[in-house]
Amino acid sequence: MLFSHQPLGALKKRGLLFVLGAISLFGCQKYCDEFEPNLTYFPNPVIIQSRPSAFPELTNEECRRDWGKEVRIAYAFAEEQDYYRAITGFKRALVLMPNKEIARRNQINYAIVQSYYLANKCQETIEAYESCNLENIQKEFPAIQELLIILYDSYKKIGEDAKACNILSIVQQEFPELAVQLQLSTAFIDSDFSEIREIAAFSPHESDVHSLLDEYSMVVKSPERARLYQTVLPGAGYYYVGLKNAALSSFLLNTLFVWAAYNFFKDGNIAAGILTTSLETGWYFGGINGAGIAAREYNERVYEVNGREFMRNHCLFPILMLQTSF
Repeated sequence: MLFSHQPLGALKKRGLLFVLGAISLFGCQKYCDEFEPNLTYFPNPVIIQSRPSAFPELTNEECRRDWGKEVRIAYAFAEEQDYYRAITGFKRALVLMPNKEIARRNQINYAIVQSYYLANKCQETIEAYESCNLENIQKEFPAIQELLIILYDSYKKIGEDAKACNILSIVQQEFPELAVQLQLSTAFIDSDFSEIREIAAFSPHESDVHSLLDEYSMVVKSPERARLYQTVLPGAGYYYVGLKNAALSSFLLNTLFVWAAYNFFKDGNIAAGILTTSLETGWYFGGINGAGIAAREYNERVYEVNGREFMRNHCLFPILMLQTSF
């Protein structure tokens, strides 16, 4: 009844305007090709357990003291990856420990920071560090490199780039080789290819880095090309990315809607033709955008798998740079 009192010519004119409007709406959409791979890594606990301690063992006299007993229990929990109970034990030890035990207090404060970090609680790691006296320790601190690594990684993960930069400047002054490793790690995690190549020139892994990036460039898929193929032939963009089922579905769906719209208009069923054409327009432009997204996600997965393996094998994850444990 909606179109019963309107002339056929008016219907066609309105239908054409509706279709053109739909095409304009879907055709002017912006494409997001932001590359956002997720390079995260959690090592096997055995790797952490195999690291030696940076600190001298408690003496017999220290073990007999109440705080010494708490420290031993806390370390036992930490070795079992029960970090929260370990932290509680370390804090109890600090309460019982005399203030004159400066070296041991620094050791326990570091153990708390380390426990939070290994539990992947970066915000708590920084809060624990900033609330204790570790900011005043010197280069002679037994776990100074590990502490700097933990702080740099934690500041980066919570978005405190300025503070991470300050830590990195300290590392560059005191441990230049470690600084290169940290910078290369950050470049990989940020998927900054130009930065990776630049920093790799100062790394012992330069040739391996270039080989990895060259291999990646050979298999990468272009989102622009995927969208172009999908524009020319629905389904071709998905096929280019390797999604054969999605390609077939896209082709059949678009073909079905085009065929249906053509027959509706041919039979004079303008309303149904307009509706079908508007649906086809959505599917068509949605497919173009989807093909671009599929290409981007393909690139991200390839980078994640190969990048994570490379960083693991070359100990480029900050947590793998730690040379000592509890």
